[in-house]
Amino acid sequence: MSPLAHPAPGTRRTVTAPDGARLAVFEHPAPSGFAQGPTLVLAHGWCGTHEVWDPVVVDLQQRRPHLRVVTYDQPGHGRSSSGLDRDVSLLDLGAALREVLAETAPEGDVVLGGHSMGGMTVMALGEVDPDLVLARVRGVALVGTAAHLPGRRGVPGEVLVMGLLAKAPARFPGLPTTARLTAANLFGDNPDPEAVRATVQQTSQTRANVVADWYRAIGDLDLRTGVAPFAHVRTVVLTGRKDRLTPVSAGRRLAALIPGSDFWMVPGVGHMITYEASATVADKIELLLDAEPTSQRA
Repeated sequence: MSPLAHPAPGTRRTVTAPDGARLAVFEHPAPSGFAQGPTLVLAHGWCGTHEVWDPVVVDLQQRRPHLRVVTYDQPGHGRSSSGLDRDVSLLDLGAALREVLAETAPEGDVVLGGHSMGGMTVMALGEVDPDLVLARVRGVALVGTAAHLPGRRGVPGEVLVMGLLAKAPARFPGLPTTARLTAANLFGDNPDPEAVRATVQQTSQTRANVVADWYRAIGDLDLRTGVAPFAHVRTVVLTGRKDRLTPVSAGRRLAALIPGSDFWMVPGVGHMITYEASATVADKIELLLDAEPTSQRA
């Protein structure tokens, strides 16, 4: 699967989050014309857009023509506006995801996938509305993410750059980066140049204040209580062996917090696992799509 494969154009709608953010939501109907089974809802990470999931969506819908998928741009990212308050928290993302579910998949089972900050979004949903998770979530894929990052040092100059971005005007362009830096910091072995360029484009188009606001929110990361309901849900945790942002140790700690979860380390892969190992991610999500329906859960 090409790292830049894109699904057929679906339906775009706007969902308003509780904090006032207007979310660009993309519905990818079942290619067969008849949706069957759980709806797959995918959340992307910091400085990305819904497109980071595109190769996985294409792969899964080729394998499963009855699969309906929903992706969306996080607040302030891609085509979504920011909320009314710059004092944001990861719980805001959980509340936004709950609204996306209410608008696009109000009934039936869902499978949730989150990459990086998107994984934190899914965990935040577990904290904001654990009853919803228990009642309707058949499976969860936590990809290149963490519930807690104690002692994280970041890359050189990170704190200085984020401090400058926090003071930038609202329309100031986003995080300055290059293909070389992106490949070194976010990818593993032999990254595909097109995937690197796509990542650079998404990062550079995220406004400076949005970059800084969500950086601060992630710095306060502690969603260890949010994962509690996932002990009753089929859950997989995937981490790239060469992920520098959410390292293998963070993935192992996350899996240890969720009894019964499966941990998978993907060799040679960095943080952009949905581009670098989309087939592997699709394989694990398939396990969740085939998991026990919530109606049969004890």
